[in-house]
Amino acid sequence: MDLPSILESSSGEERWIKQVSKILEKEVMIDIDVPVSIFRAPAALSAFKPQAYVPRLVGLGPYHHFRSELYEMERCKLAAAGRLQKMFRSIKFEQLVDKLEELEQEVRACYHKYLDIEGHTLSWIMAIDGLFLIDFIYLFTNRKDETDLSSTTTAVLVDCGGKKLASDDILGDMLMLENQVPIFVLSKILSVHRLPESGEDILPSNLMRLCKALSPLKLKENVPLSEVLKRAHLLDLLHHLTVPKLEVEDECRSIYVENDESQNLKDDSQHVFAQLWSYFSGLNVGFVRKITKPIGMIISLPGKIASNAPVLSNLGSKHKEDINPEVDQVCEDKAKSTPMVEEINVPSVSQLCDIGFQFCPTSGGITSIKLDLKKKRIYLPVVTLDVHSEVIMRNLVAYEATALSECLVFTRYTELMKGIIDTAEDTRLLREKKIIVNHLKSDAEVADIFNGMSKSIRCTHVPYIDKFIENVNKNYHNTPKIRARDCMKKYVYRSWKLLTLIGAFFLMLLVGLQSFCSVYGCRGAFHSISGFNA
Repeated sequence: MDLPSILESSSGEERWIKQVSKILEKEVMIDIDVPVSIFRAPAALSAFKPQAYVPRLVGLGPYHHFRSELYEMERCKLAAAGRLQKMFRSIKFEQLVDKLEELEQEVRACYHKYLDIEGHTLSWIMAIDGLFLIDFIYLFTNRKDETDLSSTTTAVLVDCGGKKLASDDILGDMLMLENQVPIFVLSKILSVHRLPESGEDILPSNLMRLCKALSPLKLKENVPLSEVLKRAHLLDLLHHLTVPKLEVEDECRSIYVENDESQNLKDDSQHVFAQLWSYFSGLNVGFVRKITKPIGMIISLPGKIASNAPVLSNLGSKHKEDINPEVDQVCEDKAKSTPMVEEINVPSVSQLCDIGFQFCPTSGGITSIKLDLKKKRIYLPVVTLDVHSEVIMRNLVAYEATALSECLVFTRYTELMKGIIDTAEDTRLLREKKIIVNHLKSDAEVADIFNGMSKSIRCTHVPYIDKFIENVNKNYHNTPKIRARDCMKKYVYRSWKLLTLIGAFFLMLLVGLQSFCSVYGCRGAFHSISGFNA
């Protein structure tokens, strides 16, 4: 089977050679130090909800600019570009394209996917989409109310069915990982037009206002405007303002793996039982040997009943791996294809409130998560959720997974919220405590957002959040009520298989004893036991 290729014909090969040659020539002259920052959303994340990662109204940048279903927005983008050109009155549009062509290699370096388009075409895309972004961001961040954009062309957007759309409907598209335009391109556009000194801070200040309006969490304060222009793109800026810088740890560790504990308990019980049986059957006592002999014959039967009983079938086996190698191979293959990331094992909000914990909002961001054991209070940052929040949070998680090699702090935060919010009741409790500001229709929608968040494609160990989870679990399970429940679960619920097998063992023991007595006679041996009738 032939693999797909970017080269469809000989002309494509010649174009590729020319493009590579041009890149090599220019890289000899200039040192490009631009990290890759614009990726395709990982399939492991986008498979769960593709519409959260692919723009549905406006395509920005080379990944989605020429998609047919988005090309209807081209008229609105050109109108915005034309309006800015008239306002600047400095250079013509073609001259702007020529200036942006100087940044071709830097622009290409930002995108992870190979851009199979000519440099001049790429410059046109950057010019059109860059002017549209600048225009839209300025109008959105400087409007006084929702109707302030009614006279602009960006406010008159229509979908395929002819329905008029508000400008807010494209905000989600602007924050998607695949739909980013480098900030240095926007900065270059404004510098080319020679804005007055009072306008030098227009771009960073407007970008900061936009992030503040869209961020679900509290942003950093007192961030220098010069630092804004150093960020890769709008999504990177939002992540930088939302997530603190933490020290990187070399190893990821798994904190809570309840299934492993259960398996260890079962394995230990089986081992003890097998040892007892081996000792019992090895006794050199005539009466005992006559009882254990028929039982041993039953155990050693190769039939389905004996093979399906996990304890009995393992009594004569030294190596567990030798029982069913086909099943082990299937499990191994499944483990290789599944991300080794377990959902956080943490009590829900309702469970924690039931044992006396109180939830309190903090005025800080993600770093303000903490637990006060003396007052039994859990402090969480305020999160504001609206129609854009799910798309923004999912793309922040995707950006961390693709672009960052450090601690995935925002991803770990979403996993924590996913762990403590199970139902609409949990959302209601947090909303009443003003930890969740809900602009959606119902509390159930908020629960669905967090419970629907995809697991990370790699380990998300964040020291202070993990320590918080560890302390919450430790104190939760140390309360008398929960200890009693855990004791029942550990020694009764988890042992039902073992108890069933022990009962079956004694049943077979009695059957064997009855068979023995029917052959040899037991009236004399059990004459002293009242009520016994062989």
